[in-house]
Amino acid sequence: MSAIDITTMRGEMPRAVPHLLPEQAATVAKNCHFRHGVITPIMADVDGVKTFSLKPTTIFRYRDDYWFAWSDIVDAIRSPVAQDKYERVYFTDGKYPKVTSNEIATQGNGNFPAVSFRLGIPAPSNAIEVTAITPPADHGEDDPTDDDTRFYVETYVTGYGEEGPPGPVSQEVTIVYPGSTVDLALQPPGSQNSNITRRRIYRSASGGGVADYLLLVELDVGVLVYQDTSLDKELGPVLETENFLMPPDEMIGLCLMANGIAAGFAGNQVMFSEAFLPYAWPESYKLSTEHDIVAIAPIGAGLVVGTKGRPYLFSGITPSNITNAKLPVMQACVSRRSMVSMDSFALYASPNGLVSVDGAGNALVATEQIIEPRQWRKNFNPESIKAWQVEGEYLAIYQTAKGTSAGFIFDPQAMDIRHLTTVFDTAFNDLESDTLYTIKGDKLYISQVSTTPLPITWRSKPFLAPPGTSFSCLRIMSESAIRVGVNLIVDGSPVLSLPPGTLIDGLLKLPPITGRKWIIEVWGYAQVDRITLSTSMSEMPA
Repeated sequence: MSAIDITTMRGEMPRAVPHLLPEQAATVAKNCHFRHGVITPIMADVDGVKTFSLKPTTIFRYRDDYWFAWSDIVDAIRSPVAQDKYERVYFTDGKYPKVTSNEIATQGNGNFPAVSFRLGIPAPSNAIEVTAITPPADHGEDDPTDDDTRFYVETYVTGYGEEGPPGPVSQEVTIVYPGSTVDLALQPPGSQNSNITRRRIYRSASGGGVADYLLLVELDVGVLVYQDTSLDKELGPVLETENFLMPPDEMIGLCLMANGIAAGFAGNQVMFSEAFLPYAWPESYKLSTEHDIVAIAPIGAGLVVGTKGRPYLFSGITPSNITNAKLPVMQACVSRRSMVSMDSFALYASPNGLVSVDGAGNALVATEQIIEPRQWRKNFNPESIKAWQVEGEYLAIYQTAKGTSAGFIFDPQAMDIRHLTTVFDTAFNDLESDTLYTIKGDKLYISQVSTTPLPITWRSKPFLAPPGTSFSCLRIMSESAIRVGVNLIVDGSPVLSLPPGTLIDGLLKLPPITGRKWIIEVWGYAQVDRITLSTSMSEMPA
């Protein structure tokens, strides 16, 4: 062997014995990326110039410089309503589902959202009471053939125009004389936190042998009496919100599928909203899994569900025809915050590695070829993983066995891992700019956008040479070789260590060294394009 020439570089693939790794693979890769095929430093974070009034567990960028922050694990979605003038955000925080808007979210100078309402609209508790029926003055004789039997129901409407389910049906009302006036008595909604501002009264009407409730009138919620003088032909649209129930208090994991359907879960039950109506959660749109659910994530028109047992894929064009499939991998989800929607697939942490599930139901342990399950459990503590998708990669932080925070990045395309030495408490990926905003304590930072590189470390695999081989020349190809340090390890012993500032032109004559296993480690603050060892200058590749 006359030369070791590393022209492209990758991250770690710790499953294989080091000397069996591909030539470009690393045994150590810290604070670097390989998007250009070479070792490139990750840049440091930039101060986001914002301090929160609490130490957030979850953050959400509302708009411009307005941030929502919570001390709990919260899942938030933007309104799926087209051009929503209220700019609503719906979220679940483990207490009960909530909604906020531009009318209330950013009031005052405290933590945002400043105010929120309970998501969903309750059904009225009391039936409409008929207090009097007054026939017209010229009613004439009673004609039994024109008697009209009717019922009344009412619904509540929020300040956003969202209509809830109807309350109890009124007593039967028989109108003996056409044109009679019916006096109705209504009850106040009582204590509520659903932003109820209006009420709608519906009246039964028959046509074609089918009875429907048609809109009679919409009133302010404070109106408690109404006189019905309307003819059947004057009634409005049909009542369509019979099943628009409130989501249960215990629902968490709120997310939004591509077809406008919101999803959440509680226990072993997945629930779906009406399309583009995230306040309406019909009972018939609930489906169950064998094991309790840990996390959910949307991928297109499908929903990946990670449980304490097997994963599931729920899919359907409309919420009424959603079906589920139990996937053929025995891989439980062990961390709720590890599940991330990637590009057309989702990743989550299992006891044996990161599991990938795509929209067609293909499921596998994505890291199986590069990390052995025991290595995964020992080195990455999967139960503690919190992750985000950034530039097509899976960026995660976790707690080590010593209780300290650490980070890693998994590249599902290159199938390698690299480590981060800068960690944070929580983060938010702004999809519009594909920028990761991080939280350290109570301060906001913008991840990896400064012009200051983090200190990199990249260590090669052991290259096996014939016994007694002596490499006498080392070349580090870099635009800033002076900012690169190098360590040389031969047969397990460090034989050369040069800190940044030593290499002037990247070319170095080595002292007499012989050995069989050669490892090269570069470190410092600059991109490294190529690493070469040769037995002589004449053997140095061009």
